[in-house]
Amino acid sequence: MREHDGTHRPVRADEPAAIDLERASQARVYDLLLGGKNNFEVDRQFVQELLKIAPEISELTRQNRRWMADAIGRMITEGGIDQFLDLGAGLPTVPNTHEIALRANPAAKVVYVDNDLTAISHGQALLADDRHSFFADADLNDPAVVLAHPSVTEALDLTRPVGILLGLVLHSTPDPVPVVADYLAAVPPGSYLALTHPLNPRDGGRLSEFSTAIEEKLQDAFPHMRFRTRDEIAELVAGLELVAPGVVDLTSWWPEDQQKLNLSGAGQLLLVALGRKP
Repeated sequence: MREHDGTHRPVRADEPAAIDLERASQARVYDLLLGGKNNFEVDRQFVQELLKIAPEISELTRQNRRWMADAIGRMITEGGIDQFLDLGAGLPTVPNTHEIALRANPAAKVVYVDNDLTAISHGQALLADDRHSFFADADLNDPAVVLAHPSVTEALDLTRPVGILLGLVLHSTPDPVPVVADYLAAVPPGSYLALTHPLNPRDGGRLSEFSTAIEEKLQDAFPHMRFRTRDEIAELVAGLELVAPGVVDLTSWWPEDQQKLNLSGAGQLLLVALGRKP
């Protein structure tokens, strides 16, 4: 890794495309579900329709952020990780990944990766003068491009363990197994992967029906989205040393907090996993 002197920032396209205000954006919808303000009328209308099907989805989204924050803290305190690659990072939120990491280790570095135009604009503006956090305007589904991006090559040392973050993003990736494999192949043993992914058992049960209703609504705006079965999600972390309790839903990760989660059955819709590369 070349020493980063703080002068290089991610390069914007010469003529960036205009933000489409007629179509909902995945990053803006997620931001809105978290209570953010970086959204437009088309996003708000879509979220209103989504909440009619699953009123708990806003709380589920917040608990996803809580779990990711917990995973980042554990990677730092238990795994000694001090550099993170946040893939499909979306819009800046509270707390941001770099804020969580820097509280635990003031020397930590974070590279955010996203190709959503709103996320790029806000992310680059937020991090313009930050020497610990960087933005790569790239598609997470192209690991070769991401890993060659100047923000990644200058900020991260890929000969040392890295924390890879994939929070609620891979359901937008048609074939995520090779994508995850490419990222894991690029980092050394001792690196970690933190993953959250929506579950659809596809077994005809009540949870499957509930999940399918949400999935189909999301596909109205994002046709490429696909929830996955437990086995399919487990395949994404195959070969990693999983932190207990393994690949489980949110309510099983925090069994003592079930009354506080206020998620009812929705807590079973999100599977989480934290694994270490042996």
